[in-house]
Amino acid sequence: MRIASADLTTLTLRAAVSFELELPEADGPVELERAGARFLLRLDRRAPGERTAPAFAEAQLELFVPDDEGSLPPAPELPPLVPVPEPPSHRVRRLSYSALALFERCAYRFYAERIIGLSPVEAAPAPAAPGLAPAEIGDAVHVALEVGADAGELAERVLARYPAARASDLERVSGLVRAWHDSPLAVRLEGLEGVRPERPFAFEHDGVLLHGRFDLFRLVDGKALVVDYKTNRLEELAPAEVVEGEYPLQRLVYALAALRAGAEEVEVSYVFLERPDDVVTTVFTRADLPELEERLTQAIRAIQESDFRPTPTELACAGCPVLDVVCAGPRLPGGGYDRRLAPAASLGA
Repeated sequence: MRIASADLTTLTLRAAVSFELELPEADGPVELERAGARFLLRLDRRAPGERTAPAFAEAQLELFVPDDEGSLPPAPELPPLVPVPEPPSHRVRRLSYSALALFERCAYRFYAERIIGLSPVEAAPAPAAPGLAPAEIGDAVHVALEVGADAGELAERVLARYPAARASDLERVSGLVRAWHDSPLAVRLEGLEGVRPERPFAFEHDGVLLHGRFDLFRLVDGKALVVDYKTNRLEELAPAEVVEGEYPLQRLVYALAALRAGAEEVEVSYVFLERPDDVVTTVFTRADLPELEERLTQAIRAIQESDFRPTPTELACAGCPVLDVVCAGPRLPGGGYDRRLAPAASLGA
């Protein structure tokens, strides 16, 4: 009689159960006959609690063998891992001098505006004081000086650009334009060849493109002149005080741009049109180039290291888009206001 393997397995299991019941003391092979089939059944019994180790255990390699004193040999000491530096959160590729100045003033505001892309908060004009904002006054003056608008067409140009301008705004713009033309520096430049208004510039330093614009630029016989006229309200501040407090990086970039353009000597002059006779002038030569480049390198490196800590002052916090949103501003530990520089820098270009 032939039995399929599946049937034989079933019979074997049934026979094993039956064998257990019929021969509880049996051990070793037993020949059984079930359902007309004969097969050999072997039953190994264990004593209660007895456990048999697998046969392969005797052939296992001993990984840790104590020495004669009963202790394990010391493990080899691996050299310490070198920590992986954290990558910077942002790497700039382009910078204007105004961006550099903003970072120097408050790195956290630089992060909010120049990296995240938040816009400064413009103060709402008081209902009783409509007209042009200080920045718009400055823009109108620069445009008039760029195109050389005379007194007759000045008002027309300003109104075409800013229809909300009042008569007092037109008078202020006209007065600032006239102040430049009557200034000693403007008289000195009158009739000279090579004077160019609103000249853009760009140069690369440490992998970053620096760019900006000269209000006036002249380069003749290796000597360059850079003029920047300002429409700030100075109040009680001296022009030199404002330049040293607010524009050292701008002046540095101006000087580097002119020296990179081939100048052997560059004169950077700031003219505050409220006091056009008090010109703030600094002269740089090619011998100053290494120091200027190192100072610019330090300024760029500070940005590339992404250390965007807030340094609140009245000037830095005025119009900041994150003030009282995610930054406490002057209420931060160590925060304070520099009221001396705020009026000059916040009221014009």
